[in-house]
Amino acid sequence: MANESRQALERHLAELSDEIRHYPTPIARCDEQLLDLLERRSQVLARLRELDGRQPAVSGCSEEGIWVNDGGVNAA
Repeated sequence: MANESRQALERHLAELSDEIRHYPTPIARCDEQLLDLLERRSQVLARLRELDGRQPAVSGCSEEGIWVNDGGVNAA
């Protein structure tokens, strides 16, 4: 059952990713349909992580990476 569920989630993730990849441009910042697609993809990824027994990541960057990107020592 878990394997079938994982396969269904992976198919859904692939479909959402494909739809996002081929989303028509230009994209406005307030585009609610794209934001909905991104949110749904994020939820599917979180469910897959749960199946893997991993904790959902807070950010894609490490704390050091965020610090460097924000200017590090040279920040205002």
